[in-house]
Amino acid sequence: MMCRSITLVCLLSLVMVAAGCQQGAGGASDETVVQIGSTKADLFGMPAAFRALHPQLEERLGRPVRFRAQPNGPALAQQLEQGNISYAFLSAAEYASIEDPSKLTLLASGVNALGKTSRKAHLVVKTGSHVKTVADCRGKRFAFGTHGGLLTDIAAQRALEEAGVPVKDLLQELLMPPLAFEGRLYLKENAAKTIANDLTVNAGIIDEIVYDQMPETGGNLITGPSKDQFEIVGHTVAVPEIVFVAGPAADVDLSSKLKDYLLNGVKNDERICRQLGVRGFATPDKSAYDAARKLLH
Repeated sequence: MMCRSITLVCLLSLVMVAAGCQQGAGGASDETVVQIGSTKADLFGMPAAFRALHPQLEERLGRPVRFRAQPNGPALAQQLEQGNISYAFLSAAEYASIEDPSKLTLLASGVNALGKTSRKAHLVVKTGSHVKTVADCRGKRFAFGTHGGLLTDIAAQRALEEAGVPVKDLLQELLMPPLAFEGRLYLKENAAKTIANDLTVNAGIIDEIVYDQMPETGGNLITGPSKDQFEIVGHTVAVPEIVFVAGPAADVDLSSKLKDYLLNGVKNDERICRQLGVRGFATPDKSAYDAARKLLH
């Protein structure tokens, strides 16, 4: 019993220390703290995505910055609307899941490895295969990316349907999760490798950034596939990258400072870019995020 009590006290102490680290400046009142929400959380300190960004924001704003984790997009939207947080980082899927984003102001959109603020995915077949078009995928095994992912699942399903191949007409999978859900094959980052090398998988979806990073030729089972092993037969709609938004209660001057730093300063800090998974930020295209919402609504 004594050991259990000591263990509990130690765990509570660690949590309190972690909470203190996330607040950025201990003892600061909520009125002086810049509250930024996201779905990223780390019990023992700052979420990895924001460790380099956090001190830079505090230095430029001259105020403590606190990151607050929420479970999903709708929860972030609620916190923004209630004024409990002023800003948030949202993925396109999180933004799309918000019932009414009209009260949010989009300040900056992430720039990806292609130098764009959005990406699409390619519908591909094996080079030299008897499967030549999207229509030929009917009754065949098709490799999706991440189950529930906006780009390599939901947008991929929409592209198939618009090409006349509803997902119910693909060959139904008999595998169990995590490889198959709802009769569909999900291979995450292994989709391209499997399409190229598994004779039973006839076609699939490949993120255009993954495709762009492949060598032109020389692909194999060890080093990975190359572009010449695939024929692109279709595309998904483009899905935008992460977006930084301000809530209705956000201070105008503070929003201007944050926007200026994200658009002009982040691109010069390699560590921040690496942790956030961007090359920098650019002015957001709201219509791209509205189009992403149509995939879920």
